[in-house]
Amino acid sequence: MHMSLYRKQREKGAMMILLLTMIPLFLIPIVGLAIDGTMCYLVQAKLAGAVDGAALGAGRLLGTPANTNEIAGEFLNVNFPTGWWRTRNLQPNITSSLNAGIDTINVSATVDVPLLFMRIFGLDHSTVAASATATRSDARVELVLDRSGSMTIAGSDGVVAFPVMIAGVENFVGMFTPGRDELGMVAFGGSAIVGYPTGRPYNTSPTSAGGPDTGFATNSTTGPLFTQLNAMNGGGGTGMAEGLSLAFIELQKAHNRDFTANGADNRQNSIVLFTDGVPTTLAVQPNYNAGLSATVVSSSSSCTYKATQTSGSTHIMQGWVGVPGSNASNWGTPLGLYDLATYDTSKTLTQWLGYMSPYDQITTNPSGALAGCSGLNNPGASGSPDNLNELSAVPTYDVYGNSTSSTDNGYQNSTQVYNGTAYDPTKPTHGYHLAIGIWNAVDNVGKTIRAQTVMGTPITIYTIGYEGNGGTDDVLLKRLANESDSTSFVASQPQGQFYPVTASNQLGAVFAKVGSNILRLAK
Repeated sequence: MHMSLYRKQREKGAMMILLLTMIPLFLIPIVGLAIDGTMCYLVQAKLAGAVDGAALGAGRLLGTPANTNEIAGEFLNVNFPTGWWRTRNLQPNITSSLNAGIDTINVSATVDVPLLFMRIFGLDHSTVAASATATRSDARVELVLDRSGSMTIAGSDGVVAFPVMIAGVENFVGMFTPGRDELGMVAFGGSAIVGYPTGRPYNTSPTSAGGPDTGFATNSTTGPLFTQLNAMNGGGGTGMAEGLSLAFIELQKAHNRDFTANGADNRQNSIVLFTDGVPTTLAVQPNYNAGLSATVVSSSSSCTYKATQTSGSTHIMQGWVGVPGSNASNWGTPLGLYDLATYDTSKTLTQWLGYMSPYDQITTNPSGALAGCSGLNNPGASGSPDNLNELSAVPTYDVYGNSTSSTDNGYQNSTQVYNGTAYDPTKPTHGYHLAIGIWNAVDNVGKTIRAQTVMGTPITIYTIGYEGNGGTDDVLLKRLANESDSTSFVASQPQGQFYPVTASNQLGAVFAKVGSNILRLAK
């Protein structure tokens, strides 16, 4: 019995010794796997960083003539040197493509990591991989430029802003790539006109020819758009609502053209508005508002065609009305009705851009619609007064369907136009009330543009306000850009930016900032 117990104890001891001797055999593959796995992890992390850097570095040049595939390869080789941690057989795969306005570069790579401990199991190496993609949307930009009379006089810094603005815009245009990006331009004084593309007569249909295009320049300093910019001169009022309305139409034209050609359109849409003041004019049709409202020509008017006109009538009163002055404290007697440059083909586009005197403050063309009027400006008639006495109210809508009323009384946030008196549209001959109606139209066209759903991608509005000529309406410009601290911010709409400029020598840098903002990568 004692012998049997002794034998059992000896067998247990032998078993324990056997188990202890076998433990290293189990640990070796576990430890080896951990070490080799760590090596693979570190190499993969290094490779992923190199691939990301290659995609981003080359991606910044998408849409330019640069060979982005070659540049991506150079970035990859610099960031993942040959033989790093004894790796071998680096296999990059770099491709790029353009699809409906989106440039894409894809960078992927594999590399073999030599294994140490796992060789005893016949595993010589492990292959790790990484990939990254960078994209850039080709840009579509409509410039909306203020060329009002105040731009031609010396500002608070003693400098005339107009030539400085032109230089800044030219540098801005040079940031974009002809043949890839699309640019267009609208200029506005008392009325607005599309300066580029140069097609005339102008067609307001969003499906007609026109819109920003890739042929705006031949290089960074010359081309058709540069020619049009240099043809511009300043003078007149500030028809901001019409300028923005034409910009919206032009963007739609380009979208429809590209969508028809490609079956898709993914361009990044932007409007860049530059102004040195507050809006002072409005394009209107007092006896016709595209069917939106009845005539606002007074029933007691002497005008022959004071009744509401039908579409296509040659007697539709069409022109711009406005207010002299720059803010609520000095609005004068309203002006009107003057010619709209967009619709008058009696002068060429070059003449309209460079027309120095009396700008677009001339008789409407045709003038027959104003027959019999004694209270609407008609320079062709002897002794015609310069006022809006023929009107019973501020036109409810402008030519482009923008309401002159406000749904949120946003004008009351503006110290430039609001003096504490509520807007009364029944007082069109009072400069203060007409100015508020004009302000409302500008605010409303901004809302329409940002909320649009007729294009493939949203439209972002950037506003630049040069404050050296009496001050801009920062409240309005922030609302147009939909800045987060504006009085009408809508989180679901594209958020642009307002850039206040206090001195003319800042304009070049600000235009460059806006250009960089537009050209930023969509990653």
